[in-house]
Amino acid sequence: MDTNLGGGYNGTTGVFTAPVAGQYQFSLTFMLFYPSSSYLHYGELHVMKNGNMIIPVRADTHRQTSYYDSSSGTTVMGLNKGDNVSVVAIYESLYISGYSYTYWSGFLLS
Repeated sequence: MDTNLGGGYNGTTGVFTAPVAGQYQFSLTFMLFYPSSSYLHYGELHVMKNGNMIIPVRADTHRQTSYYDSSSGTTVMGLNKGDNVSVVAIYESLYISGYSYTYWSGFLLS
């Protein structure tokens, strides 16, 4: 279920823009699949603030064909009104499983 209280998340661009200043918590979970050698066996997604990496989240299938691995990370950061937060895949040729296995979320703490 998608929730966008405050209207800060743009579902088209995948970018969250802080509607108010404060302390925010963001969490990211993703699942990587390694179907064959045409894909990377490791993957890294970064939670970004205004284009700068805040936390890296990495998964590694150790070159085991048809193997899954997942990883997650959580951070708390201060945002000013208008600051942007997004998630970026660092490498090409990743097979990231979607559905309910990959998601990110954030909310205002105070």
